[in-house]
Amino acid sequence: MSATPPRFDDLVAADDPARERLLAAHELLIAAGPQPELPPELAVAPVPPGARVVPFARRRFTAVGAVAIAATVLLAIGYVVGGRNAPGAPVQTITMKGANAAEATIDVLAQDAAGNWPMTFSVSGLPVLPKGSTYTLWLTKDGKLAESCGSFVVAGGTTEVPLNAPYRLKTFDGWVVVKTGTTQPLLTESA
Repeated sequence: MSATPPRFDDLVAADDPARERLLAAHELLIAAGPQPELPPELAVAPVPPGARVVPFARRRFTAVGAVAIAATVLLAIGYVVGGRNAPGAPVQTITMKGANAAEATIDVLAQDAAGNWPMTFSVSGLPVLPKGSTYTLWLTKDGKLAESCGSFVVAGGTTEVPLNAPYRLKTFDGWVVVKTGTTQPLLTESA
């Protein structure tokens, strides 16, 4: 079926400034003729190819299971490695008493290879000192301060601090706590 092309003068006004350019394009379209017909196989859009589903192998455990296993292994390693240097049971426990229900315990641990006696010092009932002031744990000889085992501060309640005695403990006769810089015992070893 052939259609008559429209007349150019019916499409574009005589005074249009682009008339010459549009006339040339119109003549080329007329010369080219009508577009070819659509092939019948393209009258209906082709069906896109279906996706091929590739199944994954079933997992025996999930990521949560993997994390739980890793955490268990790390915990076991930490227990084994960390337990190697853990302090043992005290070889001696010293109790101390003072005024106003102040009390303390010294858990002396086994002597290390260098000759130090590590200890855990737990104290309660001592007043909180002004900032910059401390208490000191001393070993005594003949009732006098002989060697310091370390200084500490308290914050109310029970305070627990690691201290050390790098001395031959059998050469001393007692333990006392004083405010650093004084000699007046605030806690003394209980009999």
